[in-house]
Amino acid sequence: MVKVTSPFKMAETHDDNPALFEDDDHRAVYIFNPRAGHNTSLPQEKTRPVKKRRVSSNRASASAADHAGVAPDAEGETQTTTTAAAFSQLFGGKESVEAAGLRRQVFDTAWPVLEGRIKNVLREANRTTLEDVSSFVRDAEGDATRGTRIPAGFIITGPNIASQDLLFEQLSEALGKATQARFVRLRAAGAPNLKAALKKVIRDATAQVSPDGGDGDEDTEVALGRDGRKYLDYDLEGLHAFLGVQQDSSRRVIVAFEDSEAFESSLLTDLLGLFHSWQGRIQFSVLFGIATSVELFQARLLKSTARQLFGAKFDVVQADLVLDNVFKSAIAGTQATLRLGPTLLGSLLDRQRDQVAGIRLFISSIKYAYMCHFYANPLSVLLADEKSLTRQLLQPEHLQAVRTLDSFKAHVEAAVDARQLNHAQLLVEDDGYLVRQMVEQRQKKQDYLMQLLRSLHLLISMDLVPGRFTDLYVAALAGGLDLTPTIDGIKRLGANDVPALINRLLTAIRTGSPDLDLPGWEDEAEELISSLCEIRDEIEALAEQAQQKGQQALKSKFTAQSKVLRTTVVAQKVQLSQDTAKLTDEDKAFGKAVDALVDLLTHHIYSDPVDSLFLHEAWAYDAEAPYRDVFVPRPGTTFERALTRPHAYLGCECCSKANGALSATLPMTCILYQLYLETGSLVNVADLWSAYYALVGEDSEDGGLGEREALVQFYRGLAELRLMGCVKNSKKKADHVAKVKWLL
Repeated sequence: MVKVTSPFKMAETHDDNPALFEDDDHRAVYIFNPRAGHNTSLPQEKTRPVKKRRVSSNRASASAADHAGVAPDAEGETQTTTTAAAFSQLFGGKESVEAAGLRRQVFDTAWPVLEGRIKNVLREANRTTLEDVSSFVRDAEGDATRGTRIPAGFIITGPNIASQDLLFEQLSEALGKATQARFVRLRAAGAPNLKAALKKVIRDATAQVSPDGGDGDEDTEVALGRDGRKYLDYDLEGLHAFLGVQQDSSRRVIVAFEDSEAFESSLLTDLLGLFHSWQGRIQFSVLFGIATSVELFQARLLKSTARQLFGAKFDVVQADLVLDNVFKSAIAGTQATLRLGPTLLGSLLDRQRDQVAGIRLFISSIKYAYMCHFYANPLSVLLADEKSLTRQLLQPEHLQAVRTLDSFKAHVEAAVDARQLNHAQLLVEDDGYLVRQMVEQRQKKQDYLMQLLRSLHLLISMDLVPGRFTDLYVAALAGGLDLTPTIDGIKRLGANDVPALINRLLTAIRTGSPDLDLPGWEDEAEELISSLCEIRDEIEALAEQAQQKGQQALKSKFTAQSKVLRTTVVAQKVQLSQDTAKLTDEDKAFGKAVDALVDLLTHHIYSDPVDSLFLHEAWAYDAEAPYRDVFVPRPGTTFERALTRPHAYLGCECCSKANGALSATLPMTCILYQLYLETGSLVNVADLWSAYYALVGEDSEDGGLGEREALVQFYRGLAELRLMGCVKNSKKKADHVAKVKWLL
C-alpha cells in the first residue's frame, strides 16, 4: 500500500498544529509494512538503483576482489580453494576431507578430457558444410556473373530445428575468420516485423546493445558516424556510417535466417529488397536455414525477390549422425571414466528422438550425470588412479557401503552356490581381503569394457545387424551381447560374401575404431586372425574347384539356392512342395566352413550385462530419477504440492498442523489457492475476499488479522496467483477473475 501526500497540504497542517507532525510526513512516499507497523519507512538510499556502466574485465575483477577484501593477486587462489572444497562430506559427515577432495579431483580430471573430445566431434561434424559455405561467400564477391544480386546460401538443415543452433554458431565463427565479415543471426521470434529485424541487424553488426537490454518499440538514436551524427537504430545509413569509420576495410554483413520458413513472406521480401538496394554501399550476404526444400521456400517468395538472389544449396550432416558420433566418443568410448547405465541411456535417447532436443541438451545431460555420480556417491572415489587412491583413504564406512551393494550380495551368493565358502566368508568378515578384491575389480572392469567394445565393433563391421550403434550398446549393457541375432544372416551368405565378411572382420581387428578410441588388437587376437584366414582360404579354394567343374556357385543347406520348389499334379490338382537340392562335395564342405565360422565368432563375440559385475555401482551410473526431475520437470505438480502442502518446503511448525486442510496459519497464497480450487470458471473477487477474511480475520480462532492488514495480504496473494498463471482478468465481468487451466 502506497501513501502519497501533497507537500502543500502537509505545510498547512503542520503550521496549524505542530503536534500533528509525524516521522514519515517529510517523505512523499512510504511503503506500508503490516508486520512492522505504520511508521516503518523505506530509506531512500536503499531504494535507489545502482547505476550500471560498462567496465573492463580486469577492472571489474579488481573491483570485485577489493569489495570482497581480497587482493587481486589472491583472487584466483581463493577461487581455486573454494571450488576444490565444493563437494560435501558424505556418510553423514564422517567422510574424510581427503576423500571428498579426491572425488572432486577425479571429476575435474575426467570431464574436461571428455568435453574436449565432444568439442572435437562437433567441430568435425559440419566441417565440410562450413568450408563450402565459407568458400561460396568468399568467392561470390569476385564472381562476375553475380552482378548486383545478393549472395544467398540455402542450407538444408532437416526437420530437427534444435540442431540449427550449433550449426549457425559454427558458421558465425568460421565466416568471421574466413571473410572478416560481421555475422548476424535472425530468428522469427526475435524479428516479428521489419523495424525489429533492422534493429537486430544493426545492433549485432555494430556490437551495440540497447540501454534497456531489449528490442523495445521506442525509436532511439545512436552515434555511429565519424562526425558523431546520430541515426535511428533501424536506419541502415547508420550501419553504413559505422562500417566506414572502422579500421578494417570490410563492409560485409552476413545475415543468417535460422528458421527461415517461420518468417512471414512479406517480411522476407521487404528485408531482401532493402539489402539489394544497399548492395552498392554495404555488401550483404544472406543464409537461409531450410527444413523442407529450396523449391518450397522459393515458392513463398515473389519472383522479383527471387531474381535478386545469387544462390547455392548446401547439405549438412543430420542431427542423428552427430548424436551417434557424440555417443561413441563421450559415452561408449574408452576415454569415458564413468559409464552410464542402460535405463538412463534409454531415457536420454528417447528424449532426443521424441522431443527433438538439441545436441547441447544431450551433452548437458551427460555432464549432469557425471556431477550426480561424483558428488553423491562416496564409492566414486574408487575411480581414482592407483597413485591417488591409497589404503588410508578407504575408511570403514567405504567398506560397509560396499557390503550393502546389490552386486556384493549377488557376488557372495554366487560364491556360495559355487561352493567357494572361504572366499564368501572372507569378503564378509575380512576388510583387508575385501580391499584386495576391490583392487582386482579395476582390471576386471577394464577387461569387461574392452571385450564389450571389441564385440560391438566386430558386429557393426559385419553389416548384418539392423539398428544403430546406440541401440546395440544400450541393449548390450542391459541384457548382454552374443551372436544369436546374426547367425542366420551369416549362414545365408553366399560363397563370395563370406570371404568379404571375413576381410571386414580382419580389417576391424587390425585398425580398431577411431570413433570409440579403440586401438587395434591384432597382437592379442593372433589365434582368431589365423582361424579366419584359414576359413577364408578354404572357401576361396572350394569356389575355385566348383568353377572348374562347371558349377556356377557354391551353396549350402542354409542358402536359398539349395531350396527347390516341386510341382506335382494329383487328380487334376496342383500341389507345391519344397525340397532340398542335391549338394555336391564342395557344397557340403562350404557348409561345414560356414558352421566353423559361426562357432569361431560365437566364441569371441560376447558380453555380459553390466549389472552382473561385482562393484559396478562405483563406475556405472544408472539413476533415472535425478535426470527426470531436472531435465523433464513437472512444474504443475510441483506448484500444486507447494501450494497445498507448504510445510514440505518451508519446514515450519505452523503449517505442519494443517495437513492439507485450510488453516489461518498457512501463507496467504496457499489459502487463496485452496479457495480457488473450490470455485467455478469465474471467481467473484468480493466473495473470495469474504471467505478469506472469515478464515484469517479477527474473529478467527488463531487471533487473526486486522481488516487493513488482511486486505493487503489478500491483494498480494491474488497477485501471486496471477503471476503463476492461475487467474487472469475477466472480460465478461469487471469484478471477477477467470480461472486458467494451466499445467495441472
